Amino acid sequence: MRIISVLLIAVIITLIIGFYNLYNGGDYALAQKTIGCAVVTLFFILIPAFLIVRYKDKKLKSFIWNPDALKDDEEE
Repeated sequence: MRIISVLLIAVIITLIIGFYNLYNGGDYALAQKTIGCAVVTLFFILIPAFLIVRYKDKKLKSFIWNPDALKDDEEE
């Protein structure tokens, strides 16, 4: 979990640097690439890693909607 926290802080800092360069006359193309890399890292690396860590050893069957279980409850 510590690695995920460090990566999240790094992504936030990268986003701040990217937006700073974008709005304060920095290199526009570099700012766009910086923001894009931060967003891609956030959504394709950090969020799946967070979900894997948080749902590890959980009973995921209870989170899945099962229409058969509803039919069994209605019959009783």
